[in-house]
Amino acid sequence: MKVLSSLRILPVILILLAVFQINGQVSQSALNLKKFDGGFFSIEKPEEWDIITAGQCANFAFLIRDQSNTLRQIFYFGEVGPVYMSEQQKQIDYQYMSMGGYPVAWIDMPVVDPPTPGNFLTQFYLIAQSQVAQSFMPQCPRLNNLYIISTIPQQCPISGGSTELVRALFTKDGNLGEGLFLVTIVPVLPYTGGPAAGIAYGFLVTGITSPKHEFKDIERILVKSVESFTISQSYVNNCLSQQAATYEGILKAGKTLSETSDIIMEGWENRNKVDDIISEKRSDVILEKERLYNPNTGEVYDFDSGFYDKYNLDRDNYEMNNLQLLPGDDYNLWMKTTLDGYKHIR
Repeated sequence: MKVLSSLRILPVILILLAVFQINGQVSQSALNLKKFDGGFFSIEKPEEWDIITAGQCANFAFLIRDQSNTLRQIFYFGEVGPVYMSEQQKQIDYQYMSMGGYPVAWIDMPVVDPPTPGNFLTQFYLIAQSQVAQSFMPQCPRLNNLYIISTIPQQCPISGGSTELVRALFTKDGNLGEGLFLVTIVPVLPYTGGPAAGIAYGFLVTGITSPKHEFKDIERILVKSVESFTISQSYVNNCLSQQAATYEGILKAGKTLSETSDIIMEGWENRNKVDDIISEKRSDVILEKERLYNPNTGEVYDFDSGFYDKYNLDRDNYEMNNLQLLPGDDYNLWMKTTLDGYKHIR
């Protein structure tokens, strides 16, 4: 979502594209990954999913999405922004425009204060509906009501920035999704007291998401899709000649999509069990559900929030009168597939 093409930080992203040369084979799965040839790039994607691209060189982006369930998606944005780093700066821009100054193209962008990857992601739904984002990619993921389960700091590929692997829940049309996101945010213009300053950009924003109940089953396949991305050397060379000829000497080992996929996979496989429980508890809050279990059988049942209080007062009138709330730290119970309580209780 490019606005300030003169920012000197942008060629760094372009140079990182030069090492997106990944040729590993992707195994077949229930999602049936198949190579998509985009001309200057290719990627293995679920065969029935649509792919949308935008931008070029440093701000190239793609979105791969299952139109039958748009919670299932894979996306990458070379750059996103700018966003404000303070409310004060946004008000300065408003005042500047109201006094007859030039329009500030990103005036409807949100404030990300402090400018951390996690905070950036929680504001992504506002970024996605901004004029900058809508003109760049109208289908940009919204990630509404995003709730962060965990963040894992990563080595940042860009000087002055910060990078995190974020696990989060979000909603779309009343349905619950889960995702892993690798996000870098970099302040690019400091606060000066004048207009068009105090801004930051998101870079190398990568995400894989699905309905929450299936994320653990398809996460590995989504990561394989990310890993398979390749871009032609001729395209990279052309971009370098246009935007980054003077920056070739600063090429260092940075985050490629191959390395990104490794980070996402490692983060998922090494996740804390406590985070898994937090994710389940939070999903119940969002969906206004609660879980009860039968201590004799170990079965776990789903009910509307508040059911237990009514049930507990009148449990002797039920055939299954021994249901209890799940212990807060019982991993096995929280990970069990739930049954529809109203179909089983008598």
